[in-house]
Amino acid sequence: LDFRMSTTCVYSDIVLPTATWYEKNDLNTSDMHPFIHPLSAAVDPAWEARSDWDIYKGLARAFSEVAPEVLGVEQDVVLTPTQHDTPGEIAQPFDVADWKRGEIEPIPGRTMPAVSVVKRDYPNLYARFTALGPLMTEAGNGGKGINWKT
Repeated sequence: LDFRMSTTCVYSDIVLPTATWYEKNDLNTSDMHPFIHPLSAAVDPAWEARSDWDIYKGLARAFSEVAPEVLGVEQDVVLTPTQHDTPGEIAQPFDVADWKRGEIEPIPGRTMPAVSVVKRDYPNLYARFTALGPLMTEAGNGGKGINWKT
């Protein structure tokens, strides 16, 4: 997805034209400050451009239609690296030892990536993508360190 013909697009086989900042209702953030910028569409998207949400929603719908014949429900083993500014990352000692080199015992989530099994429900991808989910009432909503109950 891109709204301009960037170098990445030039080397891509498929480019989906997305709406610009002035053509969509969206939220925009930056890693340079903690603000969340709400965007309001000023004009309709040009030509065949669509919002990121509409593009991903369309891909999810098409994927869900063909998934029952091909994939079904799968389980994957996923490694999650230690995330920046998390308790696991902050608790790392100054002299970080590498478990891959045998310098320390590999402990998932502490000295190596966390290991988890993830259920991939491919036929219901669209339904899950467009649903709000139960965690909104349990955990609330937010981003950039700002949270609120919904």
